[in-house]
Amino acid sequence: MHKVKDGSVNALTLPLRDGELVDFRPVTPEDRQTIKNGLASLSTQSRYFRFFTPLSKLSDEQLRYLTEVDQESHVAWIALAHDLPGHPGLGIARFIRLTDQPTIAEFAVVVIDRYHQKGLGTILMAILYRLASIKQIKTLRGYVLPENDVMSHWLGRLGAIGQYENGTYRMDLAVCSDWSGLPDNLTGQNFRESLERLG
Repeated sequence: MHKVKDGSVNALTLPLRDGELVDFRPVTPEDRQTIKNGLASLSTQSRYFRFFTPLSKLSDEQLRYLTEVDQESHVAWIALAHDLPGHPGLGIARFIRLTDQPTIAEFAVVVIDRYHQKGLGTILMAILYRLASIKQIKTLRGYVLPENDVMSHWLGRLGAIGQYENGTYRMDLAVCSDWSGLPDNLTGQNFRESLERLG
């Protein structure tokens, strides 16, 4: 499969920490059912952390918004099980460029619970970071609930600057094309390795 080299439609297959292969590719409108199934696979807590509400299902309008993306101002990639029947969805990541600040994009990443702590979220975030760099985005901005300390601490170790506002932490991660802004700690090293695997 082709690796991430530019903003065009590409795909790749990478192993997780335990060696399981996962396919990564841009989201298409045909992914609606996969995304619906993925939401059903999330725990109540994971839904709350992603949508800030214990969302039980997505409306047709929400599914259209999440799947009919231009991969330019709204970028979304999905992770699919390579070897499991039907290739179920395991995670998804997206960023949306701010219209009034086009060098800033708001991002979100979600991974189904049974794939937590396997490195899948790191790869999805690396894909966003790489594509943000290609598309001249200087800051990836995420909003994290105070209860989601795993995510806020991980982003902090990655170098994101947090600011509390309106009941959430706004986490701004600077995007550097040469990765020079990534910290020299274990999180930064793991993230850099994921970026290198993307090509």
